[in-house]
Amino acid sequence: MREHMRFYRRRWFKVWIGMMALSAALILMTETVGNRAVMPAAFFYGAASGPVALLVAVHDRTGVGDTVPGGALVGMFLFGGGVALLLGGYFDSLLIPDKSGPAILRVGWIEESAKFVPLLAVALTGRHLTKAAGVALGLSCATGFAIMESMSYAWRSIHRDSAVEAGVVLFMRGLTTPFSHLAWTGLVCAVAFGVWQAGGRVVVTSAVTGAFAAAAVLHSLNDGLLTLDIPGPVRLFFPVVAAVSYWLFHHAIRDLAPVRTAPPLPAGSVPAAARGVVAEEERTG
Repeated sequence: MREHMRFYRRRWFKVWIGMMALSAALILMTETVGNRAVMPAAFFYGAASGPVALLVAVHDRTGVGDTVPGGALVGMFLFGGGVALLLGGYFDSLLIPDKSGPAILRVGWIEESAKFVPLLAVALTGRHLTKAAGVALGLSCATGFAIMESMSYAWRSIHRDSAVEAGVVLFMRGLTTPFSHLAWTGLVCAVAFGVWQAGGRVVVTSAVTGAFAAAAVLHSLNDGLLTLDIPGPVRLFFPVVAAVSYWLFHHAIRDLAPVRTAPPLPAGSVPAAARGVVAEEERTG
């Protein structure tokens, strides 16, 4: 418990604070001197603060970032997240014309499917077909999707209100997206790629279907609690949905751990095992 209370010493917390502070400083400068040319940077740092902090926390605990080449992770962030946003935005507009009505409960099924398309495409090639790699790729895709979505909300806010209001939106999104988009996609990928690693091929099982359904339902509940016209006390379930989402993701990756490598031996030294063999040979002649 004492170690958990020292979260401010962790890398993920320093990353989150640093990115939020930079975003706030850029917004303050904009409000002070009126130079809005830096607003895209302010939006990016604010939108990325929460997702990137979670990436750092997960990698420090599991080492999943070392299981996939950096180019693949960057590609999934840029293009996987972009394709997911393209598909999600198109089908959201097509199937959810009324964003404030009950149809909003379809959003989880649409967007979780959209985020899984680029990941499934990679899995079908047979590359990176391990649980750790799947989680790394899934978090990269969800991070790209979440950052671009958060920036779109900030742009809408700045047109209605001020840059400060946009900063508030980014701050709230930075707090919530690690427990929403990243947790949902990470959960699905942990279960799916874990099953595929064990079987050596992509296959739909009850576990994969169940994980996807859980993510989609939690996603839809999350958006429904934020947008539907419901009694105030019911909205208090929003943190519960976030907590359940993160707990399921955390539970799904609990068996992942960094790959430990032995430190290099000093020049001229002999490994302990080799010393034992030599000693045995000398004893027996």
